[in-house]
Amino acid sequence: MMKRLRRNQEEAADASVRLLTLPASPLVPPQGLRCQLRAATGAGKSLTAVHIAERLRSERTLVLVPSLPLLEQTVAVWRREGHGGRMVGLCSLTGYEQPVGLRCTTDPAELVKLTAGLKRVTVFATYASVGLGHLEKAHRMGLPAFSLAVVDEAHRVSGAAGRPWAAVLDNTRIIADRRLFMTATARVWALKDRDRERAAEAGVEAAELIASMDDEELFGPVAHDYPLGKAISDGVVAPYRIVCVDVADPVLQGLEQRGADVRSLEYRGARLAALQTALLSACAEWDLSRTLSFHHLVAEARAMSTGLPDVARTLWEQDPALHPNPELVGTTWLEADHTPAQRRAALEEFSELVRREDGLRLLRHVLASVKTLSEGVDTFACDSVFFADVRGSMVDLVQAVGRALRTTPDSGKVATIVVPVLLAAGESGEDLLTSKAYDGLAKVLLALRAHDEAAVERLALP
Repeated sequence: MMKRLRRNQEEAADASVRLLTLPASPLVPPQGLRCQLRAATGAGKSLTAVHIAERLRSERTLVLVPSLPLLEQTVAVWRREGHGGRMVGLCSLTGYEQPVGLRCTTDPAELVKLTAGLKRVTVFATYASVGLGHLEKAHRMGLPAFSLAVVDEAHRVSGAAGRPWAAVLDNTRIIADRRLFMTATARVWALKDRDRERAAEAGVEAAELIASMDDEELFGPVAHDYPLGKAISDGVVAPYRIVCVDVADPVLQGLEQRGADVRSLEYRGARLAALQTALLSACAEWDLSRTLSFHHLVAEARAMSTGLPDVARTLWEQDPALHPNPELVGTTWLEADHTPAQRRAALEEFSELVRREDGLRLLRHVLASVKTLSEGVDTFACDSVFFADVRGSMVDLVQAVGRALRTTPDSGKVATIVVPVLLAAGESGEDLLTSKAYDGLAKVLLALRAHDEAAVERLALP
């Protein structure tokens, strides 16, 4: 039996089905029918998509996602809702890594064979498989058109029209009667002078070089928009607070005063130690139990995790009343090269606060990564996000914040977004308006404001 939808999901499903219902005429428009479902992170887009597919009686469904963790998670949602027919994965999961009941391949010919002659089939594919041309090759080998393509995290296919993933927008390359584009962070692109110059040189319209989500020819009209502020007001996602941690580290400040190379091991080590102290201090002050730490480089995420136990011990020895015994502080890190089994084990330890090695119950856990967990992956247990590096696009920042916003009904959860500020010598919190040290905080706030102004306005409420 399918799970009952919440009101926001029901409205989204109804609106999407209306726009994706084929006309009475048997002829499908050349570009197919298209629409967008925009909803805040954690608002239940994946579940809504299953209901949309069922209501449309889609017999050949394609589900596109950006990563293997999200693919596994999405397969579980569709299976849990009783979606029938064979499920096939077009991705790099092999052997024991495959979810139960999902046959995976990266061979277009095998994909055609696995789906041939079936009344109902669902193909789950990663954007990487699109970039490598596997789906296009399969169509050329006889793979029939899909009745519905669900494009999750659809902001990924916006941008330069020449990107490999842009094939998702072209119905002559990936063929589908209907397309449902889902995202929490719609991207609208503006043409730059160099785009117009390139267009003039190529003899085409400049707009053809950019795939922007306000282009209804490419992405269809917005069927439903459920912004973050509304989702928070409705209790669908957790409210959040932003904690700014001023860090005045004498070692790091001394290196900066001496003009140390910021790429040197000495400087990076001092910076990391300051960040580790800031993270654990924020956990202690705000009673945070499960923190996702986001970094710019895999090496930094690994170093954050491996060095955290020593810092935890130092802080405990300095103030045992504030900081817990370091044995009760768990830490792991994840990168794209980790296997699905390794990812599942790390996430299980993170969510259950139980150390894998000996079953010890933990008080808190820090899971460090770059982008492995920043997009789409469910992390309901996460109560906080730590920005060790405030880099990437505004979409990247909002997606990272979204990891802490997922919640369950009546949990009372308040997500905490921790932004460390590394102050230069002589600076203090009073220099907020003039110091470059606060640029990271400003960028996070601007990203959230661009995503949903109402959600940021809530931060100013008493």
